[in-house]
Amino acid sequence: MSVPPTRRLRLAWGGATDQGRIRANNQDAMYADSGLFVVADGMGGHQGGEVAANLAVRTVAKADRESLAQLRDAIIEANQVVHETAIKQPELHGMGTTLTALAVSKEAENPKFVILNVGDSRIYRHRDGQLEQLTEDHSYVAELMRRGEIDEQAAAVHPYRNMLTRAIGVHADVETDEWVLDPVAGDRFMLCSDGLTNELDDSEIAEQLALEQDPSATAKALVGLANDHGGRDNSTVLIVDVHIELVGSTDADPPEDGEPQSPIVVPPDAPNLPDDAAEEPSVEQGHSSAVKHRSWLYDRVRITLGTAIISLVLLVTSIAMVTTIGWYARSGYHVSVVANHVVIQKGRIGGLLWFEPTLQQWTEIQTVQLTGQDLRRLSDGEQMSDLAEAQAFVANLRTRLVEAETGN
Repeated sequence: MSVPPTRRLRLAWGGATDQGRIRANNQDAMYADSGLFVVADGMGGHQGGEVAANLAVRTVAKADRESLAQLRDAIIEANQVVHETAIKQPELHGMGTTLTALAVSKEAENPKFVILNVGDSRIYRHRDGQLEQLTEDHSYVAELMRRGEIDEQAAAVHPYRNMLTRAIGVHADVETDEWVLDPVAGDRFMLCSDGLTNELDDSEIAEQLALEQDPSATAKALVGLANDHGGRDNSTVLIVDVHIELVGSTDADPPEDGEPQSPIVVPPDAPNLPDDAAEEPSVEQGHSSAVKHRSWLYDRVRITLGTAIISLVLLVTSIAMVTTIGWYARSGYHVSVVANHVVIQKGRIGGLLWFEPTLQQWTEIQTVQLTGQDLRRLSDGEQMSDLAEAQAFVANLRTRLVEAETGN
């Protein structure tokens, strides 16, 4: 009596990340190993976002993760680590990160995929030529879209499109979204930060995924397209391909590679070298001649050097200008109203160019509690010189509200 072949899950994966055309650093982080794939997009100032993304990814990567409960605990632990670090180090105050993870759970008889998500980094599944977004964005604009209050066109230009309603490390507790899926041969999963999805629409993403290139090539192509479309943010992509092997059957497809893949751990500062950067080209010198002619190589080197100097000057000038604008746009704080709550935001009211204000502190004060005068002031935004002044303003507002309620 023949024993039926057993089915074995085999995954192939590859990733890419880049700081983009505008950002001075990369605040994304990712991790990939045989049973766990994670992408995080940090926020909270020049340094805070990097720290938050790294802390969260590394905490989840080193935790036990063979079941849904263990994975959930790992994300709760990551939230605590980021939150407590921000409290202990004032320069990191307000930092946080998105985190989306695809993992293989071994608690059932057959392996399952578990998806966990906090924030607006996404996981997609490409199956039979169709692209499906599996995660839901935890953002203010996404909530408005789900309620039918705005459409995709309005969401794309909404002033608070980058404001998250959930993130790792911002509060002491965090709520995660969770899904459990069956592995299906031929499925292709994509984990990504919003630097990709803000530049490419679903049809462009689906077109690249359908080319069936190896995962690394696909990830690099998608990140490259995000940069070609403007690269206004860091972009990170992880591609995971699902294969099912029949063990003990002659019909089983041979593995594409004999050795298991090594884990990928990419902190924000890791350089991304092009494929041709591994080897320096060699130049063969010919025999010397008595008559000195200017060769094509000489002209090319001279012209290239001149172009490089001009490009460098333009680049330095552009960086200085963008840095100055960014400093001004991100200087100061303001108190305003978002989603019927009083909040403190970092940056100029309404933003400046591509520098949008970011959420610094969410308060429990709602618009229904405000007087007409306070509501008018905060609807327009109240600019402050620093965080302490903004917090003092909110504290004073809270005191006045309490006094009004008690009749003092």
